[in-house]
Amino acid sequence: MPVSVLLIDDEVLVRQGFRNALEETADVVVVGEASRAAEGLCLARRHQPEVVLTADVTDLPRLRTCVTGGVIVLAWECTDERLHRVLTAGARGLLLKRASREELVAAVRAVAQGHAHLGAEVAGRLLDRFEILPPPEEADRGLGLLSDRERQVLVRIARGRSNDEIARELYLTCATVKSHVSHILAKLGQPNRMHAALLAQRLGLLTRAG
Repeated sequence: MPVSVLLIDDEVLVRQGFRNALEETADVVVVGEASRAAEGLCLARRHQPEVVLTADVTDLPRLRTCVTGGVIVLAWECTDERLHRVLTAGARGLLLKRASREELVAAVRAVAQGHAHLGAEVAGRLLDRFEILPPPEEADRGLGLLSDRERQVLVRIARGRSNDEIARELYLTCATVKSHVSHILAKLGQPNRMHAALLAQRLGLLTRAG
């Protein structure tokens, strides 16, 4: 079944662009669109979409109760205040309106599966905010050290998978996955899997992985 999406944005051209991009994707269907949160809430209650893309966060807590997957907030820019506000309100992601079609689709798919997703620029801001982003040449060098299997594990870490889920998806033991995670963190020079996940998003691994 295709992922059902509801769009809420007061800019007609933005809604139109996102609808066109999503409707070019075989496993995504747009079930409705609205210009205001109140109208969007009514549509969400009616359609029970898996994902809502919204630029209006005034009624986000109630909107969340009508969505089976999660809410992705849309913005032209990401400030520390806005990022904190939308995440503490329960959004599963924040995506800039200038995001590429590939990034948009990756975000929708991830959130529909119950995972969180931050757009590449948003993840980059978060990384910079906490000063955990290595220089570009160092990050590329670290990625180059990863084996194909380690890259597969890293992509799944970035999608919010647990070690058990990764083990099932890749037909590995949990002990093997833990070993891969340790090697990934060492090669990327990251302190934990959250930082590694943010780095993977910043470097576009999710988009490249499809």
